[in-house]
Amino acid sequence: MSNNRLKVIISLVIIVIFIGLCQVANKYFQRTVYPRDFNEYVEKYSSEFSVPEYVIYSVIKVESDFDKDAESEKGACGLMQLMPETYQWLTEIKNEKAGDILDPEENIKYGTYYLSMLYEKYQSWTYTFCAYNAGTGNVDKWLKEEPFEIQFLETKYYVNKLEVVTDKYLSLYYR
Repeated sequence: MSNNRLKVIISLVIIVIFIGLCQVANKYFQRTVYPRDFNEYVEKYSSEFSVPEYVIYSVIKVESDFDKDAESEKGACGLMQLMPETYQWLTEIKNEKAGDILDPEENIKYGTYYLSMLYEKYQSWTYTFCAYNAGTGNVDKWLKEEPFEIQFLETKYYVNKLEVVTDKYLSLYYR
């Protein structure tokens, strides 16, 4: 084998190794940006309420970026940004005593329960995400119109962002 040919082969091997290392580093970096914190609660309530884990992680990422103490200007609280009235209503439906809405387990439990109720009603994650953000009354009204169109710019942005983040969680952890 000639000296030049050996240099080319060694260069190609080095390039392949470098590309592989870059891919590993990229996936590691992306997993730090898209974490799976609070996994014990996500796994538990994903199973209990039949909501895919990647959907729960995506809602938490978009709603609070994993800040358990997050509170919105409108009064939504915790990881999954539940409105206190919605949280109270959900605890009443389950015939359970309301606890601390900012407690990660409590917030994930009732946020996931609410997602399961919405998905059961709409049978579509897009419509579920719309209702989670804009309310069922608005989504019901929008569904009566042909073609279906999200009429709030904030909700359009929210649903688009959730779908992108959901795809990211699927590709990083579930495919």
